[in-house]
Amino acid sequence: MTRTLFMVLACAAAALSSASCGGTDKGNRSTSGSDTGSGDAGGGDVNGSDASGGATSGTGAQPGSGQQFSVDAQGATFTAEDGFTIDVPPGAVSEDTVITIERVDEAPEGAVGPMYVLGPEGLTFGRPITLTLPITVELKAELGDNTVLGAYGFTAQEGSDDFAPLARHDVSRDSVVTETDRLSRIYPGMILPTPMASQHRYPSALAADESFLYFASGGTEDVATGDNNDGFIYRVRLGTAEPEAMIPADPDPKALWVDGSHVYWASGGDDDPVIPSALRRVDKASLEVETLAQIGYVVSVIGDASALYFGDGDGENIYTMPLDGGEPVVLASDAGRPAYLAQDAENLYWTGGAATNKVYKVAKSGGEVTVIADDEAEPAGIAVDAEFVYWANAGDGGVFKAPIAGGQKTLVHQGSSMSGLALRGSTLFSTDTRGNRSVNAHDLESNRTVLLAFGQPVPWRVLAPEGQGVFWSNAGDYRYQGQVASYHAP
Repeated sequence: MTRTLFMVLACAAAALSSASCGGTDKGNRSTSGSDTGSGDAGGGDVNGSDASGGATSGTGAQPGSGQQFSVDAQGATFTAEDGFTIDVPPGAVSEDTVITIERVDEAPEGAVGPMYVLGPEGLTFGRPITLTLPITVELKAELGDNTVLGAYGFTAQEGSDDFAPLARHDVSRDSVVTETDRLSRIYPGMILPTPMASQHRYPSALAADESFLYFASGGTEDVATGDNNDGFIYRVRLGTAEPEAMIPADPDPKALWVDGSHVYWASGGDDDPVIPSALRRVDKASLEVETLAQIGYVVSVIGDASALYFGDGDGENIYTMPLDGGEPVVLASDAGRPAYLAQDAENLYWTGGAATNKVYKVAKSGGEVTVIADDEAEPAGIAVDAEFVYWANAGDGGVFKAPIAGGQKTLVHQGSSMSGLALRGSTLFSTDTRGNRSVNAHDLESNRTVLLAFGQPVPWRVLAPEGQGVFWSNAGDYRYQGQVASYHAP
């Protein structure tokens, strides 16, 4: 663990004499007998140097160099060479107070910059002090102009390693500005996602109700059947990490949708004629499984109060049928590989994937298919609100939107290889399977993107139910390394 000690004198000009500052006037101060430091009158930024010529602020300061940061009732500001800043406002302390700053380059998990040990630990202030914490993490892909990390200032009580985020977190590309009323250890870091399921074989599809999160995966190694096509539908109670299988082993389950009584899923197919494809459902209470339709290669499913809608990647059709089963009716043909669906009250929307590179809509009652966007780069995840259709391109890494009624598309975010999308209110969530391997929140009103998590093991689908957190599935780089994660910001 590498530590650097900052102990720099910052005198409020009207409160401390030049002699007490160790310098010859209020604009030149030093705490080590040298007057080569510089600072502004009235408690501005202070940067000094030690007697041997080494820096006494920033990363150049060495442990044991003996500098200190002194402040009185008028307040003061200290800024280190690495950008770390303490701004003590007037009235925060009632008497002369010495603050020490020790930099620790190895911070806890989730840190995106160094930790600073502020002393005397436990000292409290009458008014909150403002801290600027530099972000130093190296990302694999450069952030866009309107993109920042979802970083907070984390601190812990004296003697505890239980770090918690502070409320204020004004984030820029380079730093987090936060506030505290107590000295302790502090660092800039990310809210870590909570695993709800781990060591699964390539989990993908997600669905949720008020009590459970549902997901499809190939299962864990201890339930492997020996058939690589087999998988399961799981449910895990929200706030826990104990998933349970709802069905026996089933061929290649994927594409979930849930209503009040059942979980619906696409089963089998996988371009293998030996494994018939089907649309199935399981009763939430009895766990009874029903096959509703056996057709083509079902790759997606969604529904409403009266009907189901599903995509056939083999016949390249979109179908509809009653919730309780019946004869499927073609809503749209030449639909490409419709693995991602979205809906509003009147229409169904989908992406055709690499098969067509188009984005479509069709009325749920049937009729002419409308192409919303053409010549896309392997469009994948899709979402819709009252005005726009949003989609993610795996090929060129763009997240776009276009008016439902037709019109020019607009870039929302530029990533590397975008996959899943979910919309909640004015926030669009997305996953990027390459580059920073991130899960992102795009504020559609401010046009600002926040990386909620990065370095994820291949994030696929994302889900953002109303009134809940954000959930996503990580495929994992290797078999049985997949995860289902939950994210809750303060």
